[in-house]
Amino acid sequence: MALSHPWAALAAPSGVNAEIDSLRRTVDELLQRVKELEQQRASRSPTGDESWAAKTSVASPGSERTPSAPAVGAPKAAGPGAIAVDELAAERALERTLTAEGALLLGPKQFDVEPNFNYVRRESDQSMLIVADGAIGIRRALTRRNEFDLGLRIRAGLPFSSQFELDLPYRWVDQSLVLPVGLTGVNETSNQGSSVGDIKVGFATTLLRERGWRPDLVGRVTWDTDTGDQMDGVVPMGIGYNELRFGLTALKRQDPLAFTTSLSYTTTFEKDDIKPGDQWGLLLGVSLAASPETSLSLALVQSFSGEVEINGHRIAGSDQVSSVLALGASSILGRRTLLSVSLGIGLTDDAPDYSVNLSLPMRF
Repeated sequence: MALSHPWAALAAPSGVNAEIDSLRRTVDELLQRVKELEQQRASRSPTGDESWAAKTSVASPGSERTPSAPAVGAPKAAGPGAIAVDELAAERALERTLTAEGALLLGPKQFDVEPNFNYVRRESDQSMLIVADGAIGIRRALTRRNEFDLGLRIRAGLPFSSQFELDLPYRWVDQSLVLPVGLTGVNETSNQGSSVGDIKVGFATTLLRERGWRPDLVGRVTWDTDTGDQMDGVVPMGIGYNELRFGLTALKRQDPLAFTTSLSYTTTFEKDDIKPGDQWGLLLGVSLAASPETSLSLALVQSFSGEVEINGHRIAGSDQVSSVLALGASSILGRRTLLSVSLGIGLTDDAPDYSVNLSLPMRF
């Protein structure tokens, strides 16, 4: 008589038949349980953690194992000349860039140390009435100015979604004046000046968290000290006044884009009977996460400065409107280091002609 069950092909002494039957029933129950679990998983619509579990479900006996996919946060294998980078969200170039721009704050006990370099080119001219040899003419006086700033910026994350900020700058200026002599001649002089910059101390805190239509909102207070020199010889340094700045920065994420808006007000305190005008600032920007390691940014930076006061009298026509188009790119060089490059293009007469900024934020 042929036995239909595969276990029946096994021969065993009569004394152990009962034990074999018990083991056979146990194995059959386990196989049936595995099939039921697989059917339950297949019938469900996987979401969230269930989706991940469905991909890694236990295989039935005899099935082949397939290699698991690399984890999302794991670094990619680096080819020759490539830079291995941890792609955790907290280390993405976009988040690091937004932190450097002040739209995001560091977590408690986190530190950013950022060496930075900034170059600004300014050219301005002024018409002059020249009277020489009985003739009258109008000529231009030209000022050419190159400003070089080296600095170290420190950010420290504090409890309660807050952050301490410190800027330690140094400035060197090369300035040349081209003045008309008579109706045809010119006289050009060149001078240099340098000074410790105005040390800045700031405190920032997160006022709102992004939720629905509501953006992240960061408030910031910065004291711009007067540690720098106003003049070095005959060269004006453009610094040396106490200023107090209040600002709000809003951030709205629509991955891979991040939209930022900043509004600031700066009041400048009088020094040596001179009081520069107070200033309103507005920034409208957008950043793109081109990849986990690279981000691109575009911003319009506006400032509106009031008239200068000398000995309590306002100087008519001394108010200014500055508009700059800023283009930037950032790339992660390593888990702790970000390289950021930006170019500013002046759009109004009161703005710099152009500027170049390099920074290297390092996180600890």
